[in-house]
Amino acid sequence: MTQDRAEATRRRLLDATVAALRVHGTAGLTSREITRAAGVNLQAITYHFGSKDELVAQALTGLVTERIAPVRAALDTDGDPAERLFAALRTIGGTFAVARDDLAAYASAVAASSSHPTLAGALRDLHAELVDYLATLMAQMQDDGYIQSWVRPRAMAEVLISIGDGVAMQAHYGEPDVDGVLDQVALLLLAARDQRSRVWPAAARALLRQARKG
Repeated sequence: MTQDRAEATRRRLLDATVAALRVHGTAGLTSREITRAAGVNLQAITYHFGSKDELVAQALTGLVTERIAPVRAALDTDGDPAERLFAALRTIGGTFAVARDDLAAYASAVAASSSHPTLAGALRDLHAELVDYLATLMAQMQDDGYIQSWVRPRAMAEVLISIGDGVAMQAHYGEPDVDGVLDQVALLLLAARDQRSRVWPAAARALLRQARKG
């Protein structure tokens, strides 16, 4: 099998797995369904991924990475850190609006990871990467005078990711108030801001005014 054909087969298997996860979650996922949708034989999973668990782990990691890519792009600009943060929160709101099935698939995988070591390892690595990324951003904002010294960047990053996980779990069985949650996250970060810092974005000031009215 040439490298191009092998990569195409891997891609079809990953795409078919993601599609099946969106419909069934991890509980109803079968190798036969995946290979049928991908148009390959049953042995292709073992050949290209070693096991169905590894295929599911890679598919899920790719799905989450794809969904957070626009958020990371908003955070990775060269602009003001506070502006970047609020742009990222707006991007998250838009992403959640079109990704409810993906949230449910992620929540299903988290629930199943307790009995699937491969999946648990993939989720653990993804979690660690996101914590490192957000902690670095928080530390930068702290150094730039936006966040008070009592804030612990890594702990705050864990809090933010835990909130995201909680919303995903809610999407598994209901309709979470994503906009309301994001507003609370923004207010949480504003509460930690250094009062002597430069003025925060207009979006932040508007949100504070709205909170005071409410």
